[in-house]
Amino acid sequence: MAAAPPSLRRVTLLLAASTGMSRILGYGRDMLLNVAFGASGDTDIYRASFAVPDMLNHLVAGGALSASFLPQMSKLYARLDAEAGAEVQQHAEVDEAFARVSSALMTVAFVLVIAAAIFAEPLIARWADGFDVSRVEETARLTRIVLPAQLAFLYGGLIQATLLARQRFAALALTPLLYNTGILVGGGIGALTGYVEGFSWGALVGATVGALIVPLRSARHSLRPRLQLPGFGPEVRAFFWTALPLMAGVSLTTVDEWLAVRFGSRVGDGAISWLHSARRLVLVPIALVGSAAGQATGAFVSRLYAEGKLDQLRSTLGAALAGVLALSLLLSGFAYAAAEPIVGLLFQHGRFLRGDTLHTAEALRPMALGIAAWSLQSVLARGLYAVGDTWRPMIATTVLTLASLPLYDLLGDRFGIAGLALAGVLGMAAQAVALIGLSRRAFGLPLAPLAMALARALPVALLAGAAAEFAAGDTTAAALHEAWPALANAPTLGYAVRLLLALALWAAVAAPLALALGLPGVAAVRTKVAARLRAAGLRI
Repeated sequence: MAAAPPSLRRVTLLLAASTGMSRILGYGRDMLLNVAFGASGDTDIYRASFAVPDMLNHLVAGGALSASFLPQMSKLYARLDAEAGAEVQQHAEVDEAFARVSSALMTVAFVLVIAAAIFAEPLIARWADGFDVSRVEETARLTRIVLPAQLAFLYGGLIQATLLARQRFAALALTPLLYNTGILVGGGIGALTGYVEGFSWGALVGATVGALIVPLRSARHSLRPRLQLPGFGPEVRAFFWTALPLMAGVSLTTVDEWLAVRFGSRVGDGAISWLHSARRLVLVPIALVGSAAGQATGAFVSRLYAEGKLDQLRSTLGAALAGVLALSLLLSGFAYAAAEPIVGLLFQHGRFLRGDTLHTAEALRPMALGIAAWSLQSVLARGLYAVGDTWRPMIATTVLTLASLPLYDLLGDRFGIAGLALAGVLGMAAQAVALIGLSRRAFGLPLAPLAMALARALPVALLAGAAAEFAAGDTTAAALHEAWPALANAPTLGYAVRLLLALALWAAVAAPLALALGLPGVAAVRTKVAARLRAAGLRI
């Protein structure tokens, strides 16, 4: 008998827990980097060293291997299951399809990795055009360390697609944890020895273990992966047809970090690090709400589409989007209001100084306004990719990304790093609207759940955010210093107090209003908690 598939809520919670733990490890890594090296030229170089490898990953697989290979494998498994009348754990046809696609892709990837290693200097000089010759050379050296990790990500991503087609999520949950652990361990060694490249070696080891070895082991009973002489059979053509727009097209969710390197290199020392730190912070709510829901929803949508259950697909995706929008707006209000104490508490240690905190918070505030748009895209894009519709969304996001480039110049020149952050947010908002329209056209995405979630969540987010702003602002800081003079010499404690006050006021306003208005997701959580309390003999 086939095992019952996990529920969408269970999978979302699993992946949310995984991404949450991964972000905690990621912040430990970023905190270690900032403490040891500060927001300096060294950290700018380290962060810039990932630009070429990330571009290579995008060029070969569009940064979405699972999204492009998943529909193909889902259809194959659905057909084999129907023929066998039960779950097919292992099948020669699956092994052959995987071998053909992976061999062709890895051949291309290997050639590009070698070329990128050879031409690292001119590529970096062209992109980070604010770097001088010595910085370009050092960035190229670190780039060559992390380049081979892309091969692990690419091959492991194909295996992950096969696992997701069978709705097996354990490896997907472990991968980011092990990757960040590798960076953290390597970074610890680098911090002790005074060499930032320890973080680069940690990234290589973490990618090898987390992105490659774990998926290989997880798939050992259902897949026999192998490499062979590359060909261009029907499976390969189908994959590249689906993946081509993801390879050739771009989306601001991907290239915003690259643009931070390009435009930030022109601002001066520390700008890339300030933008990077702010981006890492805003990715926490995005990962917990949008990315986790997108990963889980994509696998379910792919299966439902392959089985022809379009009504269930629409209702599943509509409910997921409504919950994501409501929670994203609430978290956006808090992140905007508490930007300074969040940054100060996490990063203002060692060589990361008060000025670095203020600059990073300056970038975080506008980025916080884009949490909802970014989170919605995570779900919408995966929903479209899961039904094999990759061309239209990537054409739309590519056009909008190119159209937003003048904003980076205009707003960056006018408002500095805050302007660069705001340019990305405006572009992402436009992309979210475009993907909603495409999803409605592709499979009739219902707009009523989204409209209802927006109408209910926006006032709650504004009121709760205003309460948090009062607690986290300068007036409260001055009052705390006057009442407790010792805080002047203990900035970490001061940030912690302000952040706790902001969180308490935000929750005090947001929680009752969210329950009263029945925000998507909140009522379901309350019902579950109430049921458990009743089972324990309590009432709420």
